[in-house]
Amino acid sequence: MKRNSTIKQRGRLLKVVDVEPITTYNPSIDLEMPALNCYLENGETFTLYNVPFDIAKAITALRSSYAEIDVEGDDSFDGRGTIYDVMIMFSPRLTELHNSIKRVVIDSYDVGKGVYSASLYLEVDNLTVKKTLIPSHALFLAMLFKKPVFVTEEVLEISKELGDEFFGESDDETTFKDV
Repeated sequence: MKRNSTIKQRGRLLKVVDVEPITTYNPSIDLEMPALNCYLENGETFTLYNVPFDIAKAITALRSSYAEIDVEGDDSFDGRGTIYDVMIMFSPRLTELHNSIKRVVIDSYDVGKGVYSASLYLEVDNLTVKKTLIPSHALFLAMLFKKPVFVTEEVLEISKELGDEFFGESDDETTFKDV
């Protein structure tokens, strides 16, 4: 792979059928961080590492039977809510945004920066608009409005290489809500 290149969507899209927030631990650098396991239609898993805590918590809330995020007594937020709390609370009133979002595709990896990107496809006034977003944020929007999410085969292959390189064979994962 070239160091300063971005690998873009070229091939088949694999549908994400479930997203599970987890906590990963890398013992070689004593690092614990939230991540998102994206379970794909072909049985494989695409993992997004280094996900912001508040996104992982918001996605956990969307997966649960509750319509709100309980942050009372949570030291990480000092009892304060996030923008995600507000969006979950008002999602029924965000009809125009709901109707505009068509799909999310995690479709590129910037080798130089070491980050993935996702394309959010919207239809606005009969025009299709593609907006590049942080993948975890795009996943949150798609889950909030029950829109399809896809990962390209190329990005899946890159993630496997990077996961093996960073975590090796012995990565330790726990369910995010249990931590």
